[in-house]
Amino acid sequence: MKKSPLEELLWNLYTDEASNEEGSGAGFILISSKDIELTCAVRLDFLSTNNDAEYEALLAGLRMAQKVKAQRIKAHVDSLLVANQVKEDYEAKDPKMIKYLRKVQELLQSFKKSKVMHIPRSLNKKADALSKLAAVAFDHLA
Repeated sequence: MKKSPLEELLWNLYTDEASNEEGSGAGFILISSKDIELTCAVRLDFLSTNNDAEYEALLAGLRMAQKVKAQRIKAHVDSLLVANQVKEDYEAKDPKMIKYLRKVQELLQSFKKSKVMHIPRSLNKKADALSKLAAVAFDHLA
């Protein structure tokens, strides 16, 4: 069976979160090596910590990568905790973090090649802006 050209590309995923008194949001940008770019801002409708929201952003981005049938993915996260837990440099001890970590590991196994790496916040400004947009409450527009 012949693969589509999109499946063989390396996809770069940039994720971030935002939490404030108005709510929490997750943002991600999925970019192929052919400059196909998908952006998404997700409002989290549940109480979440920064770490919860970081994992939610990563999970949302990995699910999108699956939908475009990506086979090679490099995820860039600015959370040192999440990056190191996924790389197994840090142990997840909190039951909620263990569940998030297992789900991320499960999703990563669906790709032929995958890598999660930590990047400085200064290199993640676009994903940060998306997450902040999603975290703002828009109840007054309903």
